[in-house]
Formats: sequence, structure tokens, C-alpha cells
Amino acid sequence: MSLFKIHIIKFFLVASFFMTALLVPDLAKVSKINLSINTDGERKYIDSLILINDYSLLSKHLQSESDINMKLLEDSLTNINYVYNAEVYLQGEELNIMIDQNNPFLRLGSSFYLNKDGDKIFASSINYSDVLFFSGDIPDEKFNEICELSEYIYKDSFMNSLIKGVHYKKDLGYIFYPRFLDVKIIFGDTLSMLDKFIKIKTFYTDILKSSTIIDQDGNIKIKSINVNYNDQIICKKIDKSN
Repeated sequence: MSLFKIHIIKFFLVASFFMTALLVPDLAKVSKINLSINTDGERKYIDSLILINDYSLLSKHLQSESDINMKLLEDSLTNINYVYNAEVYLQGEELNIMIDQNNPFLRLGSSFYLNKDGDKIFASSINYSDVLFFSGDIPDEKFNEICELSEYIYKDSFMNSLIKGVHYKKDLGYIFYPRFLDVKIIFGDTLSMLDKFIKIKTFYTDILKSSTIIDQDGNIKIKSINVNYNDQIICKKIDKSN
């Protein structure tokens, strides 16, 4: 018998066992699973078929109608990487599963996202999301802080269109990288955050027009601005001697 035929037979045996467990009331007391996934307007990262077909996850909770441990099943589902919250209830012989998707809020290096609560989500090709990118040696205790910083950027249409990435350095704090013009924005810590954002807007709406910043050929004369000081914006010129 060919290897292909063996795999086909195994597939139908497993599928038959799974369907029997769900459809025969004497075995599982569950005739149907209703799965609802709330993505909150984001892309869907959870594969419904994979979730339902994970018999090992569901079977231990479906022994009998009286034995179904809803809380344990909810906890098992919530432990899945892309599940933020799960609610499970039985209605007759139908098991209803309502899931809130765990949406990426910001990107943290190459391996992780953070959700809106500052919790890590493993990054992969199936949950690619166009969110702010944070790099640098960011300690865990700063996760809530960078979520707060991201929230402000997202809510401000000007800043959201301007900032594409943020790097953290212990000695300088947060450094913003804009989508246009190769000018680093040294933001510092998150103290007086609103004032710092106002200074960034002032630079781009007023100061940037000055001939001391951009010459008549459109060449930028500075490599960074620093808004980390009270009542001033410090521009650092490009060193042409190197």
C-alpha cells in the first residue's frame, strides 16, 4: 500500500473519530459547536477550523454534559497565543464558544508584538500587522509605558502619519524615526509628553520651512532634533567634514 493511501486512511479514521465524539450525545453530550471570533475590526489571525479540529484541546472538556468544565475550557482557549478572552456556555447540546482575538498593538523587535495590555504575543507570518515598531533594549517594566506612548501616537493623526518606528536607548530615552526626511527625533523620557509632541509639530509645520534647515535644492542640513528640553528644540547639523 502506498504511503499516500496510508495517510488518506489515517485522515478519515481521525476525522470519523472526531465527528463521532461531537455528534453522538452518549459520548460527549455535544451535537454542535458554535464558534464566534471578534477581531475588533482587525485582520483575522485565528483559524477557526484548526481551533475546532484540535480534538485534544476540546475532548477532555466534553466527557459528559454534567462534566464539562466551562472555566477550565475557557482558560485552555485563552492560553492560545492569539486568543485575548474566551467565553464558553452550553445551550442544550450546542457548545457556544465566543472568542475575542488577541490583536497586536505594537511590534517589539523581531520576535514579539505587545497587545493593548502590554502582554507579549509571538510574531509570525500569519499575524503580520502594520503597527508601530519598537527596537532597543526595552525592559519588561517599560511595556506599559511604550503602550501608553503608542496610544498617544495612534490617536493623533499627524503623529500617526509621521512616526514609523521608535528606538530606545538607556542614555537618550526614546528616539523616533519619521516616515519622511532622514531626521531622528530625540524624544527622551515620557515626562511632559504632550509638550514634546507639540514641539515636534511646531518643527514640521514652521521651523522646517527655514532655509537654515533645508537649502534651496531641497537638501536637509540637520540629522536630528531634540525635544527633551523645556521650551526649546535643539537641531543638530550634519557634519560635512566626514
